[in-house]
Amino acid sequence: MSSRRIVFVCETAAGESLRSADAIAKLDDVTLLGIVSDVHETEQLLAAARSYGNLTRIVTAQETLLLPVAEANEALGLAAMSSETVKRTLDKSRLKATLKAAGIKTPRDQMVTSVADAQSFARAVGFPIVIKPTGGSGALTTFRIDNEEQLAQVVQLVQQPVIAETFVSGDELCFDTVTIDNEPQFYSLCEYDPPILYALQNPEIQWQCIMPRQIDDNYRDFITQGLAAVRALQVGNAMTHMEGFVNGGFIDATLRPAGARIGPMFGFACDVDPYRIWARVAVDGCFDGPLEPKFAVGTVFLRGAGSGVIERVEGVDTVHEKLDDLLVEAHWPKVSARKSATYTGDGFITVRHADIGAVKDALALIERTIKITYSSSKPDSQSINTRLHNYKALNKPAWEATL
Repeated sequence: MSSRRIVFVCETAAGESLRSADAIAKLDDVTLLGIVSDVHETEQLLAAARSYGNLTRIVTAQETLLLPVAEANEALGLAAMSSETVKRTLDKSRLKATLKAAGIKTPRDQMVTSVADAQSFARAVGFPIVIKPTGGSGALTTFRIDNEEQLAQVVQLVQQPVIAETFVSGDELCFDTVTIDNEPQFYSLCEYDPPILYALQNPEIQWQCIMPRQIDDNYRDFITQGLAAVRALQVGNAMTHMEGFVNGGFIDATLRPAGARIGPMFGFACDVDPYRIWARVAVDGCFDGPLEPKFAVGTVFLRGAGSGVIERVEGVDTVHEKLDDLLVEAHWPKVSARKSATYTGDGFITVRHADIGAVKDALALIERTIKITYSSSKPDSQSINTRLHNYKALNKPAWEATL
């Protein structure tokens, strides 16, 4: 009988969650137990975990469950990521303070508890600014604010306190690590094209995420700062994901495999099972490295102008015909499905090649070729009220997608 009894916590036993759970089950000396329910409250999770008897550890790959899982582990006296580590990283005010203290570049920011606070910050730095909650995953409740009217609306609707931040433009990147005992063992970089906030505000754009095989020298300082940031956050054993701008500093961080298909892209780049890499870190506290990227990888998220349900998807046969040797994963939009409200769109296509130029050319061809027709030509409502109404559904990281 296996001596290690592991509980894996997720919301839905499908897709990425099943792959993550399966990776744990395949580790040496493990009996996998599972909890699939609404367990975002620590007491609910504790009650469910205690029903299994003696446990070794509770783990999750979902950001919204990291804190209750950490608190449950502590309550049961189990060795795992601490709640202090989670709060220091996921609470954006504490994250910013930690990074600043370590000399890591971040955009200018201020905690906001009233419209007057926000107006004062906007007058000091000028529009546009960004308003975001102190917690939360993804970009759904991150708002670009261009004027006083938008500012008053957002501050009144979003639960306070929130963070006001200077708006940063330019190249947006994400920086991901496999970290053991607070020391990054491996890192990768992805380029967002266009930046996620722009993609969120323009739902017809088929935006791209590109993981280069070789790192551009212009990104060296960003990488150095990213490594220093992970060390400053004292994450212990974790796969980390950070986002920021080449010339503007870091804006966010988390302690889970990256969304936006970046976790699977890492696997395609290095020819490894990314779920096993995560399981070894989360359960065994180990990294099976070193790893060397063999390919550049890119993903394009399939979206289009309009709203309603998908009526037609054009260009699929052409993409297969011209790019079949580069395709490694595809989730095609489904006719009659309602248009997705997330910036990851109605589907995606991932390609890889040793030459990043070939990857970029393939993504450009896909963007030109795939056309989605919806039941209505009217654009999606991207109002602040709509985004907040759909917060729970849209705030789910792509790693947790049920694909």
